[in-house]
Amino acid sequence: MQPPQQSPSLLVGRPDVKGAKPPHAYENQQEMVFGVSRNNASATAGVVLGIAAMVFSIMSPFFFLICCIFSIPLAFLGIIFSHIGYFNAKKTGVGKSEAIAGLILNWPSFLLGLIPILSGLYPEFFS
Repeated sequence: MQPPQQSPSLLVGRPDVKGAKPPHAYENQQEMVFGVSRNNASATAGVVLGIAAMVFSIMSPFFFLICCIFSIPLAFLGIIFSHIGYFNAKKTGVGKSEAIAGLILNWPSFLLGLIPILSGLYPEFFS
C-alpha cells in the first residue's frame, strides 16, 4: 500500500521529499548590489566642528566669554580637519566644497575666540 498523497502546500520547503518546491521566499529574492559611497570624512568633521565653533563664538559675548573655552579648541580642531579634508579632496576629488566651507567657518571663529583673550592679556595692544 502506498502512503497517502500530500497536498503541494505541505511539500514546500522540504528538500527530502520528491517533487517539493523551494519556499516562496527563495523564488522572489532580489539581488543585492552594494555600492561604495565615496566621502571625505575629515572635511565633514571640519564643517561640523566649524558650525559648532561659530555658534560658540557668537554666543560668547552673551555668556561672559565662557564660550571661548569651547570655541577655540573646536575651531582649532576644525581647521586641522578641514585642511586634511582639503588635501584629501585634491587627491580623490570628493569633499572639496565641504573642506572649503569648514575653513571659512573655522578661521573666523578661531580668530573671534582669540581676540577677547588677547585683549584681556594685552590691553595696551588693543587700545
